[in-house]
Amino acid sequence: MSNSRNTSELAVEQIGNRYDLVLIMSKRVRELKSGHRSKITDAGGITATVQMEVEQGHIGREYLKKV
Repeated sequence: MSNSRNTSELAVEQIGNRYDLVLIMSKRVRELKSGHRSKITDAGGITATVQMEVEQGHIGREYLKKV
């Protein structure tokens, strides 16, 4: 299980680099805060949930098109 305080290497590998990961995760966090539903069962906080979505492949590089 990942810790939201530390960027998961698995999440970085899924996206390709840390900069893009930050952009994708910030967009997804804003979506969840505005009422969108999570693609996984709650992993704790919003940031941890988004990180888990990325690690499990539910959120990927396609989110860069939304940024």
